[in-house]
Amino acid sequence: MSQSEMTYTADDYDIDAHVPAPEALRRLEAGNRIYVEALDHERDLSPARIQELFEKGQRPFACIITCADSRVVPEHIFMAGLGELFVIRVAGNVVGPTELASAVYACEHLHTRLLLVLGHTHCGAIKAALDGEGGPVAAITDRIAAALGDVHDPYEASVLNAQASVAALRQSPEIARLEAEEGLMVGSAVYHTHCGVVDFLA
Repeated sequence: MSQSEMTYTADDYDIDAHVPAPEALRRLEAGNRIYVEALDHERDLSPARIQELFEKGQRPFACIITCADSRVVPEHIFMAGLGELFVIRVAGNVVGPTELASAVYACEHLHTRLLLVLGHTHCGAIKAALDGEGGPVAAITDRIAAALGDVHDPYEASVLNAQASVAALRQSPEIARLEAEEGLMVGSAVYHTHCGVVDFLA
């Protein structure tokens, strides 16, 4: 049985633990499988959990930078509950100073050991970049266009855009140090908006 086929139940998730990056990735893979197969799966959204997070603070097992697209909701895609994911959302899942600072906060101060850039198919920001649109969205589309180069295939564009954000993250001395010394894993993935499947990229 592959790691992505392993069966997890609610009892297998210690949502307050700082888990190593490989285990965090396995949890995301398992959560996405449950989401796609529409299996019953419980997550704690109770008032007691809200109170616990208020009193004890957050300890997310993964930080995810993803698009602001309303169809792309990491907490659902990975079947995660309150306090499990630190999510940074911005159109086109681009990484600028604000997104980088938020990621450093999650990884350095909250000790999250998995940092994942989650792109998606049928992304409006990528389409705008491919179409050469500028104007008010140029701050996003120009950055995406630079990452895409001569690529015109929409899926490949989603992959390259996510990987460009990973490269931008790795330019940070703080992220580089956490990768080298603290077990941080930085990776990318693409969510298929037509079926819910996530491709975890190498």
